[in-house]
Amino acid sequence: MREPLLRMEFFETYYYANIVHNVLNDTMPYLRNLNSWHEGREAWLFLRPFPKWSVLHDFAQYIIEDLIYERLQEVSLEAIENSRWPSLWIDQALAHHQIETPGFRAWLKQEKIDLADASQDVIHDYHNELRLTGEFDTLLTQLTNEVFYLLFGNRALLAKLNSYVSGVVDSLTRNDLAIEERHLLRKDGIPTRTHVPEWARRAIYFRDRGMCASCNTDLTGVISINKAEHYDHMFPLAAGGINDITNLQLLCASCNLKKGRRMLPTSTNYQSWYASDA
Repeated sequence: MREPLLRMEFFETYYYANIVHNVLNDTMPYLRNLNSWHEGREAWLFLRPFPKWSVLHDFAQYIIEDLIYERLQEVSLEAIENSRWPSLWIDQALAHHQIETPGFRAWLKQEKIDLADASQDVIHDYHNELRLTGEFDTLLTQLTNEVFYLLFGNRALLAKLNSYVSGVVDSLTRNDLAIEERHLLRKDGIPTRTHVPEWARRAIYFRDRGMCASCNTDLTGVISINKAEHYDHMFPLAAGGINDITNLQLLCASCNLKKGRRMLPTSTNYQSWYASDA
């Protein structure tokens, strides 16, 4: 069955992807914010086996939402008053993604608020209204899916995300979990091993282009007869690695057996789309 198509509109997608990349590249300055991302949700977020809404999806959404509300402090009410066009960023983004909404000016009119009397609190109220009516979450999901699409191919970055996550999981104990969740940990700090579902195998196989993520051996059977493919946890479960698609890579049998329970750095080599003349 063919996977559904994702419509990519690229409205500041690279900006958000870059922020996510920078945070993961050096988590130390952001530890307090990162703790707020997962605090109280560790079992749901890190221990459920292979959710399609991956850890990267959830992390990207957290970053994007935080940035959207952060930029509200930079809104110039004078610019809104003097502009002929919807000048709130949220209205521009919704229009770009063809998500229908009357816009800030129409909402003010409906609420019987003069534009000259608008304040930062009023702008926050407008965003909260968009949350209640669903347009905000529709936009947030679209932006998140686009960022995931860009970053999922960067195995080195995914390893950094899972390095952080494994540190959190490693500190979890079965007693930290609700009784009905305790089966998700084989023992303290170690998630229960589960079967890698077919949809995840297909995604990893095509992301890695049928090549071993360590030695680049061809596993398609077209070039090499060594076709045994292994779906490896970049961070082993024994080290707090999780059952999430972002923690998987494609390995050949030789690299997987050589790895054992050790960390095996993923290759930063990727097959080029074509050979350039430069």
